[in-house]
Amino acid sequence: MSNFDSQITPSMVFVDIGNSSIKVAFRRDKKWVTHSYLTAQSAAYEINNHPYPVQHIIMCSVRENVKNALEQEIATRRMYEITLEDIGAETLNYETPETLGIDRYLSCLGARLQSPEEPVVVIDAGSACTIDYMDEKGVFEGGVIMPGLKSMLQVFKRTAPELPEIRPEIPAEFPGKSTTTCLQWGQVGFWVQGIEAMIGNYLDVYGDFKLYLTGGDSEMLNTVTGDMGTVDPNLVFDGMASLI
Repeated sequence: MSNFDSQITPSMVFVDIGNSSIKVAFRRDKKWVTHSYLTAQSAAYEINNHPYPVQHIIMCSVRENVKNALEQEIATRRMYEITLEDIGAETLNYETPETLGIDRYLSCLGARLQSPEEPVVVIDAGSACTIDYMDEKGVFEGGVIMPGLKSMLQVFKRTAPELPEIRPEIPAEFPGKSTTTCLQWGQVGFWVQGIEAMIGNYLDVYGDFKLYLTGGDSEMLNTVTGDMGTVDPNLVFDGMASLI
Protein backbone atom coordinates (compact mmCIF):
# COMPACT_ATOMS: atom_id res chain seq x y z
CA MET A 1 0.00 0.00 0.00
CA SER A 2 2.56 2.54 1.12
CA ASN A 3 4.70 4.41 -1.38
CA PHE A 4 6.76 6.22 1.24
CA ASP A 5 8.55 3.42 3.11
CA SER A 6 11.78 4.00 1.21
CA GLN A 7 11.95 7.50 2.71
CA ILE A 8 10.76 6.80 6.26
CA THR A 9 13.10 5.32 8.87
CA PRO A 10 12.48 4.23 12.49
CA SER A 11 14.44 7.33 13.53
CA MET A 12 11.54 9.51 12.34
CA VAL A 13 8.87 9.93 15.00
CA PHE A 14 5.38 11.08 14.05
CA VAL A 15 3.06 12.81 16.52
CA ASP A 16 -0.67 13.42 16.09
CA ILE A 17 -2.07 15.76 18.76
CA GLY A 18 -5.83 15.37 18.78
CA ASN A 19 -8.59 16.78 20.94
CA SER A 20 -8.31 14.19 23.69
CA SER A 21 -5.06 12.26 23.16
CA ILE A 22 -1.56 12.35 21.72
CA LYS A 23 -0.56 9.54 19.38
CA VAL A 24 3.11 8.76 18.82
CA ALA A 25 4.17 6.53 15.92
CA PHE A 26 7.12 5.31 13.90
CA ARG A 27 7.58 2.88 11.00
CA ARG A 28 9.16 -0.53 11.55
CA ASP A 29 9.08 -3.39 9.04
CA LYS A 30 6.70 -1.37 6.84
CA LYS A 31 4.14 -1.09 9.63
CA TRP A 32 3.18 1.65 12.04
CA VAL A 33 4.05 1.16 15.70
CA THR A 34 1.76 3.47 17.66
CA HIS A 35 1.02 4.43 21.26
CA SER A 36 -1.55 6.84 22.67
CA TYR A 37 -1.11 9.19 25.63
CA LEU A 38 -3.28 11.60 27.58
CA THR A 39 -0.56 14.09 28.54
CA ALA A 40 2.34 15.82 26.83
CA GLN A 41 4.66 14.56 29.56
CA SER A 42 3.80 10.92 28.86
CA ALA A 43 4.20 11.34 25.11
CA ALA A 44 7.51 13.13 25.58
CA TYR A 45 8.78 10.29 27.75
CA GLU A 46 8.33 7.83 24.88
CA ILE A 47 10.00 10.17 22.41
CA ASN A 48 12.91 10.86 24.74
CA ASN A 49 13.34 7.10 25.26
CA HIS A 50 12.74 6.06 21.66
CA PRO A 51 14.46 2.74 20.79
CA TYR A 52 16.16 4.38 17.79
CA PRO A 53 18.20 7.61 17.68
CA VAL A 54 15.59 10.27 16.90
CA GLN A 55 16.55 12.36 13.89
CA HIS A 56 13.25 14.05 13.10
CA ILE A 57 9.92 14.59 14.86
CA ILE A 58 7.03 15.30 12.49
CA MET A 59 3.90 16.65 14.13
CA CYS A 60 0.35 17.68 13.38
CA SER A 61 -1.84 19.29 16.00
CA VAL A 62 -5.31 20.66 16.69
CA ARG A 63 -4.39 21.72 20.25
CA GLU A 64 -1.96 24.63 20.44
CA ASN A 65 -1.51 24.44 24.22
CA VAL A 66 -0.72 20.72 24.14
CA LYS A 67 1.70 21.23 21.26
CA ASN A 68 3.52 23.95 23.21
CA ALA A 69 3.72 21.72 26.29
CA LEU A 70 5.15 18.86 24.24
CA GLU A 71 7.72 21.12 22.60
CA GLN A 72 8.92 22.22 26.03
CA GLU A 73 9.34 18.61 27.14
CA ILE A 74 11.44 17.68 24.09
CA ALA A 75 13.08 21.03 23.42
CA THR A 76 16.40 19.45 22.41
CA ARG A 77 14.81 17.53 19.53
CA ARG A 78 14.34 18.77 15.99
CA MET A 79 10.60 19.14 15.36
CA TYR A 80 8.63 19.97 12.24
CA GLU A 81 4.90 20.73 12.28
CA ILE A 82 2.75 19.99 9.25
CA THR A 83 0.26 22.81 8.77
CA LEU A 84 -2.09 23.98 6.06
CA GLU A 85 0.77 26.07 4.68
CA ASP A 86 2.27 22.77 3.49
CA ILE A 87 -0.86 22.06 1.45
CA GLY A 88 -1.54 23.69 -1.89
CA ALA A 89 -4.57 25.97 -1.99
CA GLU A 90 -5.70 24.14 -5.13
CA THR A 91 -6.34 21.01 -3.03
CA LEU A 92 -8.74 22.76 -0.63
CA ASN A 93 -12.31 23.64 -1.58
CA TYR A 94 -13.07 25.06 1.86
CA GLU A 95 -14.26 28.56 2.70
CA THR A 96 -12.44 28.88 6.05
CA PRO A 97 -9.14 26.99 5.71
CA GLU A 98 -7.76 28.83 8.74
CA THR A 99 -10.24 26.90 10.92
CA LEU A 100 -9.77 23.49 9.27
CA GLY A 101 -8.30 20.84 11.55
CA ILE A 102 -5.23 19.55 9.71
CA ASP A 103 -6.01 15.97 10.80
CA ARG A 104 -9.18 15.99 8.68
CA TYR A 105 -7.20 16.72 5.54
CA LEU A 106 -4.43 14.27 6.43
CA SER A 107 -6.88 11.41 7.06
CA CYS A 108 -8.37 11.88 3.60
CA LEU A 109 -4.90 12.11 2.10
CA GLY A 110 -3.95 8.86 3.83
CA ALA A 111 -7.08 7.16 2.51
CA ARG A 112 -6.29 8.23 -1.05
CA LEU A 113 -2.94 6.46 -0.84
CA GLN A 114 -4.96 3.25 -0.70
CA SER A 115 -7.46 4.37 -3.35
CA PRO A 116 -5.43 6.74 -5.56
CA GLU A 117 -7.88 6.82 -8.46
CA GLU A 118 -11.07 7.08 -6.43
CA PRO A 119 -12.85 9.69 -4.33
CA VAL A 120 -12.90 8.85 -0.63
CA VAL A 121 -15.04 9.57 2.40
CA VAL A 122 -13.33 9.28 5.78
CA ILE A 123 -15.25 8.89 9.03
CA ASP A 124 -13.03 9.82 11.96
CA ALA A 125 -14.98 8.53 14.95
CA GLY A 126 -13.11 10.20 17.77
CA SER A 127 -13.92 12.83 20.41
CA ALA A 128 -15.64 14.66 17.61
CA CYS A 129 -16.89 12.65 14.65
CA THR A 130 -15.94 14.07 11.27
CA ILE A 131 -17.14 12.76 7.92
CA ASP A 132 -15.12 14.27 5.09
CA TYR A 133 -14.89 13.95 1.31
CA MET A 134 -11.86 14.15 -0.98
CA ASP A 135 -12.36 13.80 -4.71
CA GLU A 136 -10.42 11.64 -7.16
CA LYS A 137 -8.04 14.56 -7.89
CA GLY A 138 -7.13 14.95 -4.23
CA VAL A 139 -9.24 18.05 -3.56
CA PHE A 140 -10.66 18.23 -0.04
CA GLU A 141 -14.33 19.19 -0.42
CA GLY A 142 -15.31 19.62 3.23
CA GLY A 143 -17.62 17.53 5.32
CA VAL A 144 -19.53 17.14 8.56
CA ILE A 145 -18.55 17.68 12.20
CA MET A 146 -20.81 16.04 14.78
CA PRO A 147 -20.44 14.89 18.39
CA GLY A 148 -18.44 11.73 18.94
CA LEU A 149 -20.02 8.69 20.55
CA LYS A 150 -18.53 9.43 23.97
CA SER A 151 -20.01 12.92 23.85
CA MET A 152 -23.39 11.43 23.00
CA LEU A 153 -23.16 9.05 25.95
CA GLN A 154 -22.35 11.93 28.31
CA VAL A 155 -25.24 14.16 27.27
CA PHE A 156 -27.67 13.17 30.05
CA LYS A 157 -25.16 13.07 32.91
CA ARG A 158 -25.70 16.76 33.62
CA THR A 159 -29.31 17.24 32.56
CA ALA A 160 -30.86 13.92 33.67
CA PRO A 161 -28.40 12.27 36.07
CA GLU A 162 -30.91 9.68 37.31
CA LEU A 163 -30.96 7.93 33.95
CA PRO A 164 -28.84 4.75 33.82
CA GLU A 165 -25.52 4.49 32.05
CA ILE A 166 -25.63 2.32 28.95
CA ARG A 167 -23.33 0.13 26.93
CA PRO A 168 -22.57 1.43 23.41
CA GLU A 169 -24.82 -1.07 21.64
CA ILE A 170 -27.87 -0.96 19.40
CA PRO A 171 -30.71 -3.18 20.67
CA ALA A 172 -31.96 -5.98 18.45
CA GLU A 173 -35.57 -4.81 18.81
CA PHE A 174 -37.13 -1.45 17.96
CA PRO A 175 -38.53 0.44 19.75
CA GLY A 176 -36.78 0.10 23.09
CA LYS A 177 -38.70 -1.87 25.70
CA SER A 178 -36.74 -0.69 28.75
CA THR A 179 -35.20 2.60 29.80
CA THR A 180 -31.78 1.18 28.94
CA THR A 181 -32.75 0.08 25.43
CA CYS A 182 -34.66 3.33 24.85
CA LEU A 183 -31.48 5.22 25.72
CA GLN A 184 -29.41 2.97 23.48
CA TRP A 185 -31.68 3.77 20.55
CA GLY A 186 -31.74 7.46 21.42
CA GLN A 187 -27.98 7.80 21.84
CA VAL A 188 -26.10 5.01 20.04
CA GLY A 189 -28.77 4.38 17.42
CA PHE A 190 -29.24 8.11 16.83
CA TRP A 191 -25.48 8.57 16.41
CA VAL A 192 -25.03 5.64 14.02
CA GLN A 193 -28.07 6.48 11.92
CA GLY A 194 -26.96 10.10 11.74
CA ILE A 195 -23.66 8.93 10.25
CA GLU A 196 -25.46 6.63 7.82
CA ALA A 197 -27.68 9.53 6.74
CA MET A 198 -24.61 11.68 6.02
CA ILE A 199 -23.10 8.86 3.94
CA GLY A 200 -26.35 8.79 1.99
CA ASN A 201 -26.05 12.54 1.41
CA TYR A 202 -22.57 12.07 -0.05
CA LEU A 203 -23.87 9.37 -2.38
CA ASP A 204 -26.65 11.68 -3.53
CA VAL A 205 -24.27 14.58 -4.19
CA TYR A 206 -21.14 12.84 -5.51
CA GLY A 207 -21.98 9.26 -6.42
CA ASP A 208 -19.77 6.30 -5.53
CA PHE A 209 -16.67 6.59 -3.37
CA LYS A 210 -14.42 4.46 -1.19
CA LEU A 211 -15.32 4.64 2.51
CA TYR A 212 -12.74 4.55 5.31
CA LEU A 213 -13.13 4.64 9.08
CA THR A 214 -10.57 5.74 11.63
CA GLY A 215 -10.58 7.00 15.22
CA GLY A 216 -11.22 5.35 18.57
CA ASP A 217 -14.80 4.24 17.89
CA SER A 218 -14.28 3.15 14.28
CA GLU A 219 -14.23 -0.59 15.03
CA MET A 220 -17.44 -0.35 17.05
CA LEU A 221 -19.10 1.71 14.31
CA ASN A 222 -18.08 -0.76 11.63
CA THR A 223 -19.38 -3.68 13.69
CA VAL A 224 -22.84 -2.26 14.39
CA THR A 225 -23.29 -1.19 10.76
CA GLY A 226 -22.20 -4.53 9.31
CA ASP A 227 -18.81 -3.55 7.86
CA MET A 228 -19.66 -0.26 6.19
CA GLY A 229 -16.07 0.46 5.13
CA THR A 230 -12.35 -0.14 5.61
CA VAL A 231 -11.06 0.48 9.13
CA ASP A 232 -7.57 1.96 9.33
CA PRO A 233 -6.42 3.61 12.57
CA ASN A 234 -3.33 5.16 10.94
CA LEU A 235 -4.72 7.29 8.12
CA VAL A 236 -3.39 10.52 9.66
CA PHE A 237 0.12 9.07 9.91
CA ASP A 238 -0.06 7.81 6.31
CA GLY A 239 -1.08 11.29 5.21
CA MET A 240 1.74 12.89 7.19
CA ALA A 241 4.35 10.49 5.83
CA SER A 242 3.23 11.09 2.24
CA LEU A 243 4.15 14.77 2.60
CA ILE A 244 7.72 14.06 3.72
